[in-house]
Amino acid sequence: MSARIFGIRLISNLVTPVLAGTVLTVLAPLGTDNFTLGWRAVYWIGLCLTGGLGAMAMHNLLVRLGGPISGWRHSVLQSLGSTVAVAPFVITGITHTAVYPLLLTLFYIWVIAIVITSFAELAGRKQRDVKSDTASRPALMERLPMKLRSADLYAAMSEDHYVRLYTSVGEHLLLMRLGDVAGLAQPLVGLSPHRSWWVAQQGVADVSREDGKLIIILKDGTRVPVSRAGAARVKSAGWLG
Repeated sequence: MSARIFGIRLISNLVTPVLAGTVLTVLAPLGTDNFTLGWRAVYWIGLCLTGGLGAMAMHNLLVRLGGPISGWRHSVLQSLGSTVAVAPFVITGITHTAVYPLLLTLFYIWVIAIVITSFAELAGRKQRDVKSDTASRPALMERLPMKLRSADLYAAMSEDHYVRLYTSVGEHLLLMRLGDVAGLAQPLVGLSPHRSWWVAQQGVADVSREDGKLIIILKDGTRVPVSRAGAARVKSAGWLG
């Protein structure tokens, strides 16, 4: 791993502990309301950063050992790593030697740690879902406005120097060639039923005949003409049922 990538990952993994430390500074749990605001911030943000480093160390250990690197088991193990990292700093501030209060304090530390690691896991899961959705989305959709990018692509029609895209949530004109649509629409399966059209299989609602000619009806009701050459492609693709 390059130093640049490691640095980016380090900063990313420490954002959550800093935010958590800020929240704990405001809430002032475990008797820290007696601290001044400045010392309380140093205390909680410092502890959360230490816990964050412990969680990162546990994550790296799991990667090396082939353990879970996502999900609830990953969060629990990270919280234990965080607790182990933070515990020495908290225990040194405890003057009594009674076992129960000590265990109770460690339990509270773990509760805070599991909450932080769980939030981090949920945030990471959402980010992974977004990346996965973007990776599987046709490159053509990235050229559309945000409200259309996650829509299903039905078809494309040539209009002078533009191409009109038909989707499940509306239409949009793009300055491009119709001949480039098929490549940019991958991995979608589709064909050109007419020299002015490209149709995605997922956008087809029905294929019928009108006056002896084939007509493709899209899911939004748009009717697409089929030329003689296009009819052979439609039949070959099995769209006639």
